[in-house]
Amino acid sequence: MPYQINFQFGREMHVKPLLATGLLWVLLCQYLQAQNCTGGLGDPMVNVTFGSGTGFGPPLGAGITNLQYVTTQCPSDGQYTITNNTSGCFGTWHTLTGDHTGDPNGYFMLINASYQPSDFYVQQVTGLCPGTTYQFAVWVINMMSKTDGIHPNITFRIEQTDGTVLASFQTGDVPRINPATWTQYSTYFTIPPGINSLILRMTNNSPGGTGNDLALDDITFRPAGPRIDISLNGAAASTSKICEGNNQAQQLAATVESCYNTPVFQWQENTGSGWKDIPGAVQLTYSALPTSPGTYLYRIRVSEKDNMNIASCGVASAQATIVVLPLVTPAVSVTASATGICANTPVTFTATPADGGDAPLYEWMVNGVVVSGPPNSNNSYTSNTFRNGDAVSCRLTSNAPCVTNHTAISNAISISVTDNPTTSVQITASATTICSGSMVTFTAIPFNGGNNPSYGWMLNNMPASTNGPAYSSQTLQDHDEIKVIMTSSLYCALPVESNTIRMTVNPMPSILLPSDTLIVANTSIRLHPIITGAISSWQWSPATGLDNPNTIYPVASPRTTTTYHLYLENQYGCNVTAQEIVYVYYDLLLPNGFTPNGDGKNDLFRIPPSVPVKVFRFSVYNRWGGLVFTTTDSKQGWDGSMNGHLLPAGTYIWFIEYEDPASRKKDMKKGIVELIR
Repeated sequence: MPYQINFQFGREMHVKPLLATGLLWVLLCQYLQAQNCTGGLGDPMVNVTFGSGTGFGPPLGAGITNLQYVTTQCPSDGQYTITNNTSGCFGTWHTLTGDHTGDPNGYFMLINASYQPSDFYVQQVTGLCPGTTYQFAVWVINMMSKTDGIHPNITFRIEQTDGTVLASFQTGDVPRINPATWTQYSTYFTIPPGINSLILRMTNNSPGGTGNDLALDDITFRPAGPRIDISLNGAAASTSKICEGNNQAQQLAATVESCYNTPVFQWQENTGSGWKDIPGAVQLTYSALPTSPGTYLYRIRVSEKDNMNIASCGVASAQATIVVLPLVTPAVSVTASATGICANTPVTFTATPADGGDAPLYEWMVNGVVVSGPPNSNNSYTSNTFRNGDAVSCRLTSNAPCVTNHTAISNAISISVTDNPTTSVQITASATTICSGSMVTFTAIPFNGGNNPSYGWMLNNMPASTNGPAYSSQTLQDHDEIKVIMTSSLYCALPVESNTIRMTVNPMPSILLPSDTLIVANTSIRLHPIITGAISSWQWSPATGLDNPNTIYPVASPRTTTTYHLYLENQYGCNVTAQEIVYVYYDLLLPNGFTPNGDGKNDLFRIPPSVPVKVFRFSVYNRWGGLVFTTTDSKQGWDGSMNGHLLPAGTYIWFIEYEDPASRKKDMKKGIVELIR
């Protein structure tokens, strides 16, 4: 009796005849097995990278998004852009300088979500393989960096074109991570038989506002299949290096997880122009025998028998690498830092190997004789003992693979050596025993100095501030040592050092005397110098007014202001002189009359020149108190006139304000004077 059975594979499948039941169960078992076949992944059938370039990328195709495309790094709510960087947005977004792979030119989709939850990315995916399990994956980043705000929350749906949902999963709240970190979200799903076109739908579940800002990158659909492990020459797949002309095959073997119903195998080779099937290589093992130099990549592709001719429906193993190295002949060349030198000048030779391997060894030879010891890793050789005509070469021992000969001899470099001329220098001094502070000049006398020798004067083995043939100083200390280093201007001359002169510097005595002294007339003062250092002789001059000019501390009674000099000399003949002025002060006495008649006698009424005094004001008044003369200069006097007119004879009053030399205080005197005509 006929009946109907309904199975739900993401859509309804109807099998009405009773005899079709067995076939249906077979399909069901294949479908369920495919759903668990996720141990390996094939090449992406869909890879939405958004491209790369400078500036902004092009907008998405019509109908893919409900967001508005803008060309700004900071899209507003409901807007998106395709860009390779963003910075400084709203004070809260991350700064991104490339896509999720770090490519500075790689584009990504930058989204400021709409206020209302909606489907913000819907795209039809075609060309898929019916009955095949796929991995869907996408990279996402929450753009918020400083405040939480609203987190992006996305639902991903894989649907048939009739709306039947094959897979659905939700990110939940995409976390805010600082520093900015891309996160991959993925799921597996299986396409029912007869289906090769799907709809990818991304739904924003969060409301707009502060937050809900994100970036998307690298949306991929990759076929899933059995796990595949391959080996190369019995070891886990890696890299094998062989030499050109090697006739020993490299053995590749694969182990494939059992999850396909009817798996078929195909070994592939890639020499730089993409993966290509190797004819007849359809077993789990393959013997590779590449011969020409180059890099050969191998992998095995596994697919269901029905999908074998569709390259995108299977999965592939990791790759194994076979590198065929060319046969090489090692070589080595030598260069020198100089080939024409002066005797005793160091020269460095450097070896540059070709095909020397990663740890070449060197032997350095002078005139064919090894001078560097056993072979070692030092690719340079330095010496300062070369003789004219010496030839330097190097022997290389290569550890490179695939060499025709492990050793090679370099070129030989001949050295031209010029002998150093004989030079010398002596120095003399204007004096070697001096008193402290005396100027001494040292003079260099060169031998074979050439036309323009250079000099480096040394004071106690430290450079002095001169480089000429003479050096002078008046700050030398006892036991100072002076020498000079001369470099002749003759070719290949070496620096030479002179004799050393050791100085004897004797101390100077010192005298401390007051700069001036004031005494009242007809009084005396003892001169009392403060002397430092031992002295052997002394002398005061002049002797006028001194009680004993031969004593160090004489009593001075000068009648007028006198400058006394003291001369001292110590046992080394070092001498010093100091002076003291003794001012003699006479009381301020003015004459009581004067006769301004032009005879040159008593023509002025003034302060006597013998009285050293500082005057603040010197004034003369008539008997009625009228001012007839005033001055602040002690050297000026009154000539008996006023404003160019002669004043009558009579009695006048004078007034003086002055500084008392003894007390250094202001004082005042007054008196009368008779003007006599």
